[in-house]
Amino acid sequence: MFVRSLKTTFTAGLLATTLALTAVVPNSAAARMSDEDIAAILGLLVIGAAIHNSRRSDATPVAPSRPQPTTTRGWRVLPADCIRNVTRRNGNTIRMFGQRCLNNNYAHVNRLPEACHVRVRTENGQRRQGYRVRCLRDAGFRTNRH
Repeated sequence: MFVRSLKTTFTAGLLATTLALTAVVPNSAAARMSDEDIAAILGLLVIGAAIHNSRRSDATPVAPSRPQPTTTRGWRVLPADCIRNVTRRNGNTIRMFGQRCLNNNYAHVNRLPEACHVRVRTENGQRRQGYRVRCLRDAGFRTNRH
């Protein structure tokens, strides 16, 4: 922003100086110009062209960056230490991330899909809550295992 205003100020000053000099020079001198005058005019033209080109390159729209795919270091990486194999009352085993472990070791529990949340009763009647491993994997979440 400051650079743009500096360019504008410089261009305006250059234009004002050029107009002032052309108003002071008498008309009879326009017929006979010295080599120094021609060099000065060419120098002003080069400077003006450079400023024009820099403005054109600033106005060029920048292509929007594509969103980067979520890497293994993003918020979609779950702690592998929280995976539990819980045996249900009917004898089936379910792999899940324990709710308490996730609350203690993962900062973005509120971003986990509610469809993956599960409540389980173990063999001895205890209630466990957590998130199914396969469901979270299908939703794009990964573990921090290498």
